[in-house]
Amino acid sequence: MKILSFNQLQIRVFTLIVVLFTAVIFSYRFFIQIPQLETTMLKLSERELNSMIFAINRINKPMTTLNYDYAVWDETFEYVQQPTSKHSLRYLVENYLNDTFIRLEIDGVFILNSQAKLLYSKGYHHKNKHELNFDFHQFEAFPENKILIDTPYNGKKVTPKTGVLSTQAGPALYSSTPILLSDKSLASNGFLVFVRLINQQLIDEISLFTATPVVMTSINSKTEAKGLKDWDADVNLTQVSPFTQRVIRNTKGDAILKLTLYHTNSQAPSIWGVGMISLVFAMVVLLITVYLLLAGFIIRPVQRLARNIKAMDKKQKYKELPKNYIITELRKISFHFNALMGTVQRQNTLLSHQVYVDELTQIANRRAFELHLETQIQLLKRQNIGFTLILADIDYFKKYNDTLGHLAGDEALKEVAILLEQHFKRAEDMCARFGGEEFIMLYSDIPFAPLERKLEEILQALKHRAIPHPCSEVAQYITVSFGVCQVLPMPNHSYQGSSFVTGKQITEMADKALYQAKENGRNQYYKVTITANDVTSINED
Repeated sequence: MKILSFNQLQIRVFTLIVVLFTAVIFSYRFFIQIPQLETTMLKLSERELNSMIFAINRINKPMTTLNYDYAVWDETFEYVQQPTSKHSLRYLVENYLNDTFIRLEIDGVFILNSQAKLLYSKGYHHKNKHELNFDFHQFEAFPENKILIDTPYNGKKVTPKTGVLSTQAGPALYSSTPILLSDKSLASNGFLVFVRLINQQLIDEISLFTATPVVMTSINSKTEAKGLKDWDADVNLTQVSPFTQRVIRNTKGDAILKLTLYHTNSQAPSIWGVGMISLVFAMVVLLITVYLLLAGFIIRPVQRLARNIKAMDKKQKYKELPKNYIITELRKISFHFNALMGTVQRQNTLLSHQVYVDELTQIANRRAFELHLETQIQLLKRQNIGFTLILADIDYFKKYNDTLGHLAGDEALKEVAILLEQHFKRAEDMCARFGGEEFIMLYSDIPFAPLERKLEEILQALKHRAIPHPCSEVAQYITVSFGVCQVLPMPNHSYQGSSFVTGKQITEMADKALYQAKENGRNQYYKVTITANDVTSINED
C-alpha cells in the first residue's frame, strides 16, 4: 500500500468531495429541478391556452346573450307573423340601424321563418362601418348551414346554437335562437341569427385577454390542419414549446383557420449556465456555505412554487405568488403567472357582471332574477319562508317611445329602475328588469300589510318624481301597474315535489294579476294569493 502524506490525502479527499458534489448538483438540476421547472412552465402554457379559449368564449358570449334577448321578444315574433305590416317595418327601422350593429358588436342579422325562408337580412361591418353581403342562408347551395335552424324550441328550454361558418366575407362566429314570445306561450315561428366576422380586430381582442401574441392564418389544405386539435379541445400539453396551434372548423367540419398562441416561456432552462458554474466554483472554495445557499435559495423556492401552483390548481382558488426570487427563471415564471391570473380574475369579474346585470338600467337582469327566485322557492320548500313576487309594467310605454323616441324611452327606463330598486334594500329582496318595459321584483317573508304600504310608497314616489308622459291615458306622468302574487307557506306541512309550486307558475299568476290591474284602470296593483303546494287555490285582493 502506497503511503500518502496528509496533504496528498487532503487533496484527494477534497477532489473527491468536489467531484461528488458537482455530480450531485448537476444530477439534481437535471433530474429534479429542471423537470419541476418544466412542469411549472407547462402549467403556465396551459393557463395561457385556456386564457385564449376563455377569451373566444368571452367575446362570443355577449352576442349569444343579445341574440337570445332579441329572439325571445314579442316584437320579433310579431314581425315574423306579419313581416309586411307597418308595425313590422317600424320594428326593422328602429331595431337594426347601423348604430345597433356597432353597439352590439355584430356584423350581420338574419330573420328566417319556420320554413327556413329569409324574411330579413342585413350585413354591416361594425368596425370598418361598411355594408356586407352574405349568402350562407341559401341552404340549397350550402346544406351544411342548415345546422343553424335545426334546433326548434322544445317547450322546455330555449337553446341558442353557436359555432363558426364560412361566408363570402370570411369566417364568422354565429348565434342562432328560435323566435318566441317573451312568455314562451306559443311555439317558435322562426330563427334569429347574429354573426360576427373572425378578423384581425377580433384576434387583437383575444390577444388582450391572453397577454401573449395570438396569430390567425387561413388553412388552404387539409395537410395544414393534420394533427392539430380544435380550438376548444381539452388542454393537456406534454412538452414545453414556443407556441401552440389550434384550428377552427366551420359547419361542414372543415378546418378553415389556424390560431397560433406564442407562449411566454418558449424553452426549458439550460443545464449549463453562469449561475450553475459559479455555484460549483463557489462550492470548491466553501462547500458548506454553498450547500446552505443551495438549500435556502434554490431547492425550497422551486418546491414552494410548484406546491403553491398545485394547491391553487386543486382548490381552484388563486392567490398571488411571491416575487422575491433570486433565480431569474423563477422570478419570470412568478411574474407572468401572476399577470395571467390577474387577467383571468378581471375577466371573470367582468363576465359575471355582464351575465347578471342589465346593460341599460344597470340593475339585475332576468337571468339573475330567475336564479334568485329558485333560491327563494328552495327556502320555501325547506324552511317554510314565504315570499311575494311582483311584476311591473310601465303604463302606455309604447306610446311614450313612439312620441318621444327610444332614447328618451331608455332614459325613462333607467329612472324607473333606479326608483324601483330604492325600495328593495334587504339582501333577500330583489328588483330586476324582466324585459322591455317590464320589471320583476321579490320581497321575502313579508306580510301583506307592510307589502301594501311599500306598494303605495312606490306609487307615491312615481307621482312625486313626475316623469312627464304626454300620451298617458292615466296621468300626466309615467305610472306603473303592478301584478302581485303572494306565495304563502304552510307550516307543519310536508310538501310533495309533484305538487309544489314552480317559478313559472308564480310568474304566470303575477302576470295575470298585472293584466287585471291594467283592466282596472292602471297605476295601481292587483294581488293574488296562492299556497306553496296549491296554485289552483287563488285568493284575490
